[in-house]
Amino acid sequence: MNELNLALLLIMSVLISSCSIDDDVIEPIIIADFETTLLFGENQAVVNLSNLSEEATTYEWSFPNGTPENSTEENPTVSYIENGIYPITLVASNGTETATKTIEITIEGIPDNDHVPYRYLENDGIFMYYETDNIEVYQSLIPDEFEMPSRMLVFAFFNDFYELDYGATPYKENAISILVEYQGEEFFHVVYMPVTDEYSMWAGILGLGLPKSLGEINFTRDNPIYYGDGTNPLGGTMDMSVNTENYTIDNDAKQEMINLSLLRNIQIRNGNIIEIGKTGGNENSVINIAEQFPNLVTLKFGEASIATNTDAILFHHPLDLIPSNIIGGYYLKNTIPFGLTGNPF
Repeated sequence: MNELNLALLLIMSVLISSCSIDDDVIEPIIIADFETTLLFGENQAVVNLSNLSEEATTYEWSFPNGTPENSTEENPTVSYIENGIYPITLVASNGTETATKTIEITIEGIPDNDHVPYRYLENDGIFMYYETDNIEVYQSLIPDEFEMPSRMLVFAFFNDFYELDYGATPYKENAISILVEYQGEEFFHVVYMPVTDEYSMWAGILGLGLPKSLGEINFTRDNPIYYGDGTNPLGGTMDMSVNTENYTIDNDAKQEMINLSLLRNIQIRNGNIIEIGKTGGNENSVINIAEQFPNLVTLKFGEASIATNTDAILFHHPLDLIPSNIIGGYYLKNTIPFGLTGNPF
């Protein structure tokens, strides 16, 4: 074989090899995939979608008979108000290719209630847990039906219920709960609760046995600082704040607040012990719910402080329970609708 033929043969081999390499190039494969997490709110099921798609840049969701019925968010949320089987479809695209995934979810836990007279749609506020060493006042606040707990612990908050259903008037609330023991188990028991709306006051007193009264309450959102102040009919005051700026929660304090938030609440209504709960049946800590559903619940830990004044009050009062040790505090914004229940213990 002469040199010219050999050279031509080599060139053809290179061209053939190049064509083979080009033919074997694999384009990115787009995959549409997602997971669902179900959470029940008041008279509805909330489904959180976790997008697991690969090689996609845009997303089109469809939720027939859901709210909303369509979304282009990466990780949307959809809600349903009736039990049933519903399809959820995701179309993922990278601009040139598309992939589709459809699944069906079964909703079967929505209660069959014709009417819920008082429903909270959205609220925010500040919350804190602390210990107190004022044993004289603490003991005086425990009803005869209950006993002293293992530790003198207080849960205090300011809450702004600014969006309610069924024409209810928005209102603000200030509260103090103390730890009590009943039948060998520990619960929180509300001992102080001024509110800004008379309807809420009577609904809480008659329906749930809560010690509500009318008061002056303000709540200020000056991110990263959230501040509440309240004055009760006797002239006692509470000032409370949570500063979330550059704050890192201690893991032990966080876990302690998770454990405390899981404790149930009991009150005395018409001489009977009742347990106060939220509709929807979710028994998780609000802290865990906020981590699981950050698009529905915003929770920011911060440095909590509280100051009270009872100079105008001549008897033992919940505002006298000043902290000896602050466990922790946080700002919370909730958009999961709920109602309150008061069932016999």
